[in-house]
Amino acid sequence: MNRIKLNYKSTLLLLSSLFLTAGLFSVPISAATIETQQGNPSLQKTAPETSQTVSETQTSTSTSTAALTEEQKTLPAAAANQKEAVITSSLSQTLTNPASSTTVSSATTSAPKAKKDFGLKDYLQTDATALAAMVRKGDISSQELVKLALKAVEQTNGDLNNVISLRSDEALKEAQQLKDTGQPFLGVPLLVKGLGHTIKGGQNTNGLSFMAGTLSSSTGRYVKALQDAGFIIIGQTSYPEMGWINVTNSDLYGITHNPWNLAHNPGGSSGGSAAAVAIGQVPIASASDGGGSIRIPASWSGTIGFFPTIGVTAGNSVTTYNNVGHFAESKTMRDTENLFNALLKTDVLDNSLSKNKPIAYTRQTPAGTPISPDALKALDQAVVFLKSQGYQMQEVNYPINGQQLMKAYYTLAASSASSLDLLAQKKLKRHLQLGDTELLTWALYQTSRDLTKKDLQAAYAQIDSIRAQMSDFYQKFPVFLTPTTAFPAPSADYHHISPDMKPRLQDMSALTKAEKLQLIYDQWLPAWTLTPYTQLANLTQTPAISLPTYVTADGLPLGIMFNTYQKNDRTLLALGRLFEDAGLFQTFYHHLSSHKTESVFNNPSAAGQSFYQKRSVSHQLFISKSKQPSSPLQQINSRYSFKQKTLSQSQQQVIQSQAFLPQTNTQDESHLILLGLSCLLLFTISYPIKSNKSLLFIASSFNRKHRP
Repeated sequence: MNRIKLNYKSTLLLLSSLFLTAGLFSVPISAATIETQQGNPSLQKTAPETSQTVSETQTSTSTSTAALTEEQKTLPAAAANQKEAVITSSLSQTLTNPASSTTVSSATTSAPKAKKDFGLKDYLQTDATALAAMVRKGDISSQELVKLALKAVEQTNGDLNNVISLRSDEALKEAQQLKDTGQPFLGVPLLVKGLGHTIKGGQNTNGLSFMAGTLSSSTGRYVKALQDAGFIIIGQTSYPEMGWINVTNSDLYGITHNPWNLAHNPGGSSGGSAAAVAIGQVPIASASDGGGSIRIPASWSGTIGFFPTIGVTAGNSVTTYNNVGHFAESKTMRDTENLFNALLKTDVLDNSLSKNKPIAYTRQTPAGTPISPDALKALDQAVVFLKSQGYQMQEVNYPINGQQLMKAYYTLAASSASSLDLLAQKKLKRHLQLGDTELLTWALYQTSRDLTKKDLQAAYAQIDSIRAQMSDFYQKFPVFLTPTTAFPAPSADYHHISPDMKPRLQDMSALTKAEKLQLIYDQWLPAWTLTPYTQLANLTQTPAISLPTYVTADGLPLGIMFNTYQKNDRTLLALGRLFEDAGLFQTFYHHLSSHKTESVFNNPSAAGQSFYQKRSVSHQLFISKSKQPSSPLQQINSRYSFKQKTLSQSQQQVIQSQAFLPQTNTQDESHLILLGLSCLLLFTISYPIKSNKSLLFIASSFNRKHRP
């Protein structure tokens, strides 16, 4: 009889330990855990490939086919509270223990080092503000910084393929002749986006194969503004043809790879610039944004993507329906703020962030398309953090009709494609033909020939309606929080046009105008599903910022985004500071600070030789062309990962044209912890502990054995 009781009690104790262990290990890993467990080569997991790409001028799903599943709608109050408690426990250690949190590396924030101690590794991690201070103090020269930047490009571009041209001699000459007139970025190397940000003698092709070899005869006004701020332009970054799609690959320049995992894309269309800043080729790189092209690559590359109010900064036009803004990819908020102040040409409002005004957030997408569990977790963590800081948070439905938004958006995009025929006539001495461009560009051009002034007026009217709705919305909620992207980065080489749709896009001559527009809508639908949030700011000409606050279990970054009303830019900058100061940013080097990268970056290699061929064993753990874990964080999370969960069939039916959504991890650890505690309670009741010391011994032993 006693033996039977003992087995029963032993079983309860064993079950409690197992459930508690599983539950505790399922909690998101804290920064302190990352510090102690990075780089274990025994932790390997195959990262799932995503098979999506994203389009800059993207389309939405119809309201009738884009219903959210119950799982994606607002959580019931009890479930939401339980989820928030779990996230709070994850954040609490970081917020209450700054010494263990993932903060910007010491090279980025500390006082500049003397030049004799400053090598390539330091350069890669140092922000532009610190570099300018070093130049001004005389600790290092602008020429030396340019040489370090060129060396970084040489050793990384072979695998990233993100730099399309260099102007080494010109940059070194300009650095030598540079005079200190108080420029905020004195002598700092800079890469500019190859699309639109023209530099004299640089490539000027718009990514079109038939324009290969075309060079700029002058420097554009935005690039001149950057030079006036003290930057030294060292080259140009990659982008997709015409900037249409939100991944960076093209027939002309090839595929650009993500530093976090070479099997994935850094995003687009400013993906070359985002990859440059993420890896550290330059601390800031110029970028442009017509529908998310700054913020989407920021989300997928772990950088800061700020989109100022259109027209308030130098080099940005102020017209009624201009949707394109020019700014940059950056990695620290002080760089972002300093650049904004340097380029500001008109007054903007003071920071109005207030704990007395609610911040709105939504778990919905603009047209009810699916959203990944990772994006929701990134959102939830931000909500919990802001609540912990005393801000009022209110969940809302998405405030406008995303389908109407995108119909107006791609009508404007198609209209702009009409200019391609003029380029062809100038360069090829004939009209544009099938095969001169990539298929999407050709389809937009065919559609543009049917569009009339009335079609554009209808699109403008729709935009005006959306602006009025958002103006009313911002009266009640001055700040609006969403994920930046609905999914992590897709595969590097994926193109969103399905094989069955290609013949239809090649020849649209038999289609009516309405059918052409619908076909454009259908082919963009898979791409827009991945990034449905960013176009709102462009069409309303309002500021937005993507912050790098989250990393998936597969080691890929994912951003959150704040939107606000026109000229309220400083409020968004203040929010960025709030997250950064709390140690919540997740950039590339946050996860590499404990790795010895000297053997990689300080080992000179022959021109064009891949620096990955000389990487150390530890370096292989965080960058790889294979499907093995792409970062130490991924390897840590692989030990404590949750069951893979794919989207439901009803969700997948939303995606047209054979677009398959990526698998993502989900977390539901609370029930494991509760089961463990329940079993432990039953054990305690059925088997009284004779002394408090015995109970303390059991608890302390469990804690020592299973602490993450």
